[in-house]
Amino acid sequence: MKNKIFSLKSILVAGAASLLLPLSSCDNQLEVTPYSYFTSANFFSNVDEAYMATLGVYQIMSTRDTYGWNVSMIFDADTDILQNQGTGADDWRAIAHYQGISQTTTFFTVWSQFYIGIDRANVVIEKIPQMDLYTNGTPDQKNQLNRMLGEAKFLRGFYYSELVRLWGDVPFKIKSSQAGDNFKSGLVDRYEIYTQIIKDMQEAALLLPEATPTDERINKWGAKAILARVALFAGGYSLRADETIKRPDNYKDYYLLAQQQINDIMAQNPYSLNKSYSQVFKNQCQHTNLEPSENIFQVAFYNPAGNEGNSSWVGYFNGPLTTNGIYPTSIGRSLVPKPFHTSFNAADQRRDFSIATYSINALGNKIPLLTARQDESWTVAKWSREYQTNSSLERSYTHINWVIMRYSDLLLMRAEVENELNNGPNAIAYDAINQVRRRGFGADVPGSRIGITLGNKGTGYTSAANVVINITGGGGSDAAAAVVTVTNGTIATIGMLRSGDGYTSVPTVTITSTDGKGSGATATAQLLAKPTNAAINLPTGLDKAAFLKAIQQERAWELSGEGMRRADLIRWGILATKIAETNTAVKLIRANYFYPSFTNFVTGKHELYPFPQNETDVNKGITRQNPQY
Repeated sequence: MKNKIFSLKSILVAGAASLLLPLSSCDNQLEVTPYSYFTSANFFSNVDEAYMATLGVYQIMSTRDTYGWNVSMIFDADTDILQNQGTGADDWRAIAHYQGISQTTTFFTVWSQFYIGIDRANVVIEKIPQMDLYTNGTPDQKNQLNRMLGEAKFLRGFYYSELVRLWGDVPFKIKSSQAGDNFKSGLVDRYEIYTQIIKDMQEAALLLPEATPTDERINKWGAKAILARVALFAGGYSLRADETIKRPDNYKDYYLLAQQQINDIMAQNPYSLNKSYSQVFKNQCQHTNLEPSENIFQVAFYNPAGNEGNSSWVGYFNGPLTTNGIYPTSIGRSLVPKPFHTSFNAADQRRDFSIATYSINALGNKIPLLTARQDESWTVAKWSREYQTNSSLERSYTHINWVIMRYSDLLLMRAEVENELNNGPNAIAYDAINQVRRRGFGADVPGSRIGITLGNKGTGYTSAANVVINITGGGGSDAAAAVVTVTNGTIATIGMLRSGDGYTSVPTVTITSTDGKGSGATATAQLLAKPTNAAINLPTGLDKAAFLKAIQQERAWELSGEGMRRADLIRWGILATKIAETNTAVKLIRANYFYPSFTNFVTGKHELYPFPQNETDVNKGITRQNPQY
């Protein structure tokens, strides 16, 4: 079991901190009311109290209000690779389908949570340097307090970077709220805020430890990695108040900043890719370890009572549709458009692991979704219930951490930065993207994928749903196949749902029925040779534009469902283009393929969210709305 930052003790501490730290009104603007005991000399008297306050800054991320659902799953849809299921008045549908308005509750929920986190960080940043122990404590006490100061600065910068990413120009303050303050703050230009974000994160990196984390607390290299991402967003395209979408004239300065951070990290070499793509997410689901060599920054989720607080919907909302039985229910709301599945090379192991072309029934068997309109129900699969602990504490909520950045993301950012600054890809850029590609194809995992061929079709079978294809032995894992159709009692067609990996010999395939009817069907497996590294690597000689397109596609294949696609498309200035391209592709499949975003999306509007009305009704310092709202 991994060492969670929110252990039972920590949850109690953070809960106390949340009572002491500023709160927000539930139906008006963000009104910050400092708790007099917390801000008095009675608090911050020792390291434990400082840690309590610092945990309170982290805790903002560890709820469904932010990274447990809203920011991670709702705000990343709809794009070319992901959309939320169905239509209706639910916020999670309306926002994803570009129908959210200023009165949509979830906008204010996220907005207010980030500002609460910022104000908590402001308190910590002000109070720790005032502590006697900060100046006169033991070396260990000083180191701990400096670390916490660095964490608060980093998190303040991170929360502001998220507000700017989602809303553009926003209210801005770096002083803790005091009784009597005027909270009606106007909008501040995003680049003034970016200046402070960069300063905060640079100062944080100087204070944070270099050592590999043993829990979810940020370290020096994590801060630099997130700063590199922030720099790419600052240097990217964004929607402005005058309805133009543009990048700053000095955008290359931000790319240079990103390059510097990435080079600093790479010089120390603290990260590496897990050889197995699938194992990264299995470890995440099992809580077996924090995967610190690959997971650079992640949000902790844990609730010892199995309740909502400090828990998430990772693997409940965004997993394969699963009927309660062998596994707990998963509601399968995060859908994958079929053209994204088609875009993969069939030998790319990320395809079958990332996309569920099946549902899971109460017996734990995979039911293929391969006929008629079932391809419109394919879902994200990385956090499937079949990989989870299935603990009684994780049936309605889960304790799966949300990973904000993985090392493969950093490698792809490196490739992008080098391509931009050198007017085309250099050897560094090619090496970075090819590392990601080779892992995606399982190049360093011994063994092979498999395919399955139907032999005898048997007799007496009642329906495809009652027939199970079992794959055993061979030394590999994750391969899955299912019967697609039964005709006149015989198995007519089977489908490969996952080709798996690591098979060093041909596994045994058996076909059984769950209702005791039917027999005689057989199938055999074959080992499928992996492509060579030369075939996996990107072709040499690409120009700048072609290499950028390769990066954009690789980020989709590598990071699908991980919360950044919509933001990436916006910073590249191609969100509208990708939505249009996806609409064309799905309509070629069938005219009524469900993809509402094309109809709803408005260029020059939906690249930002509206300022929440709960805020603007009271905060008259905000004198305009975001474009076209």
